[in-house]
Order: sequence, then structure tokens, then C-alpha cells
Amino acid sequence: MISVGTHPRDSFAQVYQSIADRDGHGDDDAVPMPIRVSVCLPTFNRAHYLRGAIQNILGQTFRDFELIVCDNASTDETRGFVADFRDSRIRYIRNSKNIGVAANWVNAIQLATGEYCTIIGDDDRWHPTFLQRMLAPLIQDISVDIAFCDHWLIDATGDVLLDLTNTYSRAYGRTSLKPGLHKSFLAMILPTQPICHAAALMRRESLLAAGALNPRAGMVIDYYIFIQLAMAGRGAFYIPERLAYYRIHPGSTSVRSQPQVWRDMQWVCAELLGQHPLGITATHLRGALSEAVTNEGFALLREDDRWGAMRTLGRALRMAPLRVRPWLGLGLLLFPDYWRRHLNHASSFVENAEPKGG
Repeated sequence: MISVGTHPRDSFAQVYQSIADRDGHGDDDAVPMPIRVSVCLPTFNRAHYLRGAIQNILGQTFRDFELIVCDNASTDETRGFVADFRDSRIRYIRNSKNIGVAANWVNAIQLATGEYCTIIGDDDRWHPTFLQRMLAPLIQDISVDIAFCDHWLIDATGDVLLDLTNTYSRAYGRTSLKPGLHKSFLAMILPTQPICHAAALMRRESLLAAGALNPRAGMVIDYYIFIQLAMAGRGAFYIPERLAYYRIHPGSTSVRSQPQVWRDMQWVCAELLGQHPLGITATHLRGALSEAVTNEGFALLREDDRWGAMRTLGRALRMAPLRVRPWLGLGLLLFPDYWRRHLNHASSFVENAEPKGG
């Protein structure tokens, strides 16, 4: 069993050194150990970010990994940018047509060969020690299926958004989350969804066994993956340091597709409710389903789809008549456009807290 102190780095010093030795940073004559990580990098038409992502990944202190760049039929310079990196660890796969975000994720994971795998966005970044730090608890304890950390939020230019980072870390429960092992971690993930895909490393065998690779989960496939892993009843390990950088900007897919994000979340909640219709899990899922319908209504309101917003918020009220936010959304429909948009933006914290599902 791992003894976890305030600083995971101290608790895992020997394991980190073991990883470094196996990875060729220790004794040059040591026999390489079969530790292997698959880094899955789905991308579409963001060559301007992709080059930096690849450079960042190749700069990891842990080097025994494969990098799978799964190109969703980009029409920009993506292929050429990847070819510029002459590194045998890179595998470039290009889909003949755009198959959607979730299917591209599934494709990348299914192509992976590593014992562990992680998914990073083409616009996200890692601290140089990210892989090394995430590997330690997975190696130390075979009951751990996922290791994750807190993360920074950055803007389109890469500047850290300190106040927003602190706000979201609190909102998603990471600032109060106990460092170390959580087993099982379903009770942790259901209320606050603290795990961000760009800040997590998973045991690939467990991921495949959980049956979590369903493209129908759409824009929230990361949440679906984490919930299915949690429902398997094994462990998650939390490192509170911010070792990843998650980018939010107007061009991100989930920001541009907010109504669809919440429709996909509704499907996920309904699917999971079908699997677990009773108990505290079902209670949390029903609450998440109601919240997703409400959030879709607010997203439609921001897009000036008043009739769509009215129908959706009405459905949210039928599901949970005592919730305040659906009433607030319907009330905003009565305001002039300027005030309606202003108040709607001010009330939309939950919807935009982690635009890519963190």
C-alpha cells in the first residue's frame, strides 16, 4: 500500500527513480524494462497548435512512449508538420474522412499498444515531468486504474489564467480533494467531475475492459470513460500539483458546440442510468441529467434560439420543478436582448467551467 504524504513527490521518490532508471536516465548498462505509454493526440485542422503539442510531448522526462497522432482528415498543414519530426516514437494516422471527435478518440485508443494511455488535446500542454509523475502510482499499485492531477487553464496565446484556474479547481472539487488513493472513486467523480482528460493517465487494459469506448458519447466521451472506469470499482490516484495546461479559447470544439455538448451529456446520463437505475449512483445521474438539460437551454438562449431554449428549459422544469436555474432561464426570455445576454452570461458558470469536459 502506498503511504501518501502532503507532497506525492516525496512519497514516490524511489518509484520516480526506478522509472528514470528504466527509461535510460539511470545506469546506461541497465536492461530496458517493458514500461510503455501510449500518448494519444487527436487533432483536426490545428497545425498551428499541433507543432507545439508534439514538441511539448517529446520533451517529457519519461521517454519510453509512443505518440499516436490521429488526424481527423485535416485540410491544413498537419501532415507536413508531423513529418517534420523525425522521431521513431511518432505514429501518424490520417482518417480518410472526418469521423467526429469521439470516434477519433476511440480510434486513437484502439491503435494504442502501451500498458498505459493518455489523451491530450492538440492545444493542451504538459509539465515536463507529467508522464513520470503520473506513472508512479500506477506502477506502485495495480489496483489503480487512473492517475490524475490538477491543471492550469491557459488562453489562446498560452498565458496562464490564474484566477480562473483557482476558481475552476475549487468548483470541480480539486482543491479540497484528498491527495492519494481513492477506491472506489465513483463517489468522488459523480458530484464534481474532477478529472480532466489532459491531466490523466489510465491503465489501458482496464479502459478496454470497462467498455467505455462508445463514440455515441460524443463531446463528453472523456466523462463517459471516467465514469465507466469508476463503476468498475477500482482505484484512482490524485496528485494535487498542477502538471498540465488546459487551453480554453473561442476556437475550441466544445465552446463552439455548446448545445451539442449538453445533448451528449444527456445521452451519457440516460445510458448510465439504464445500467444503474437504483441507489445513490442513480440519484447523482438523475441530477446530472436535469442539469444537462438546463445547460442546453442556456446554451440555446445564448445562441438566440428562443423557442428551442423555451422548450428545453420547460423540459428541465418538468424533470425538477424546484430547481431555480430553469426558472431563471425562462425569466431571461422576457428581458431585452442586452440584459438577457448579460445576465445569461453571468449565470453560465457551470456550463463553461471546463469547455472540453474536465
